[in-house]
Amino acid sequence: MHLPPAVLTLGTIVSLPLLLIGGYVWQAGLDLHAPSSTRGWIDLCARGREDVFCKAAQRVVRDVKGPVVLIYPGVTGDHNLLAALTRWTGRVPTAGELEALVRANLFEAAALQTGQMRSLDGQLRQVTCDLPDQRRGCRLDGLRVVRRAEPWNDGALYLPDAQGNRLDFLPPLSSLSPVPLRNGGG
Repeated sequence: MHLPPAVLTLGTIVSLPLLLIGGYVWQAGLDLHAPSSTRGWIDLCARGREDVFCKAAQRVVRDVKGPVVLIYPGVTGDHNLLAALTRWTGRVPTAGELEALVRANLFEAAALQTGQMRSLDGQLRQVTCDLPDQRRGCRLDGLRVVRRAEPWNDGALYLPDAQGNRLDFLPPLSSLSPVPLRNGGG
């Protein structure tokens, strides 16, 4: 059977955008169900091709029992996070340094609470929650974060507040040695 050129052209015009949209929507790691735990969220995030922070978090949380709170600094994308870490340290971080960063931004708890909380790297953090200008927000040693998800009381996910943070993560104890920020960025 031979189709007329007009039908072939119309078929191409209709199918090409559908293929492009389908390719954009379907990505490795894209999952449309809500995870039932913070660990589930980390697993979904780690499926992304480039998310080195989530891949490091996946390795770190294997050894942690119970609910975890994660401060996720990669909200604007992995490239931006790596650029910020490179600006902060003066070089691209190693896998071990990324795991140290995860431990500095991970807590064994169901949620952040006002008071002192210890991150997985052993640092005691001063936490203030229920901020007057942000009901779901907390401040940890000056870093403002907003609760993004609290899956079934099995931990919580917090994202850096878009405004007012010098860095979008809590710095680790030792592994990363910072250099002065250039151009006042961070």
